[in-house]
Amino acid sequence: MTALMRAALLLTAAAAVKPQCACNEVYDHSKPVTVPHNLTAPLPKQLVLVKVPETGSSTTAQLLADLASRRSIPCWVPGAWKGNEPLTFEDAIEKTPKHGPKWAVAHRGAGDWIRDNFNQAFVIGTARSPEARLKSWVSKHPKRPCQQGASIALKFYGIAGSSRTNTTEALSQIRDRFRSWFVLERYNESLVAFALKHRLPLGDVLPPLSKYHGGSRHRDTPTCEGNAMRKLLATEAAVHAHASRQLDETLAEFRRAFDVDALVKTFEHALDGMMARGTWRNN
Repeated sequence: MTALMRAALLLTAAAAVKPQCACNEVYDHSKPVTVPHNLTAPLPKQLVLVKVPETGSSTTAQLLADLASRRSIPCWVPGAWKGNEPLTFEDAIEKTPKHGPKWAVAHRGAGDWIRDNFNQAFVIGTARSPEARLKSWVSKHPKRPCQQGASIALKFYGIAGSSRTNTTEALSQIRDRFRSWFVLERYNESLVAFALKHRLPLGDVLPPLSKYHGGSRHRDTPTCEGNAMRKLLATEAAVHAHASRQLDETLAEFRRAFDVDALVKTFEHALDGMMARGTWRNN
C-alpha cells in the first residue's frame, strides 16, 4: 500500500469518529477501526461467496481471495493453482474436512454442495438492480435468450428460475441461506460495512484496481419483455431490496458508535483519488 493511501485512510477514520465515541485513538491503516466488540465478529472460518453474474461478484471474489491468501486460509477460486497443477474444486473443497477452515468463492450456485462440504458456512451473496444486471448480461450475450438472463440470478441464489416462483417463499429461502451481502449500487458502503463487521483495516477491503469501477457502460442492447421475465425480475427485485435492507441494518448498528456516513464519504474520496492516479495498493 502506498504512503498516500496510508495517509488517506488515516484521515478517513479521524474524520469519521465522533468526539464522544470511545474509539478515539489515532487510526492506523493496518488496524481495524475500533468499534464496540459486541457489534463485530472475526472473519469466519468457513465462507462461501455465491457469485451471481453481473453483480460485482468477480470484484468481491478477488477481494475475498486476497483476504484469505494474506491469512493463509485455504480458498478455492477459479484459476487457483496448487504447486504446478490447477487447484480443483474436488481437491480444495470436497476432499478437505467438512469442519475445517476453507473458503469457496466462485460461480457455483447455492445448493446442497454447501451443506455437504461445510458444517458452518458463512454464506455471502452479491446483488444488483435486476434491470441493470439483465442489461449488462444481455450486452455480453446478445444471442442468448433474454429469459436465460432474467432467470440466472435466481438460479444462482438457489431458487428455481421459474416465472411461477413465489416471492414470499423465495425470500424465506434467501433469509435462511445468506448471512451477508455486497450490493453493487452501494458497493463502497458494502466494503466499509464488511470491514467494520469483521474487524478489518479499511486498507484490507480495497478492491483490486483492475476490477474496481464506478459504474458500467453498455452499448445499446435488445429490450427484454414478457410477463414471465417481469415476474422473474420482480422476485429478484425483492431479493435485491432485502440485501439493501440488511446492509442498512448493519450500518445502523455502527452509527450508534460513530459517524459511518463520514467514514464512507472519505473512503470514497480516497478510492477516487487512487483511481485517478491508477494505483492504490501493492498486491
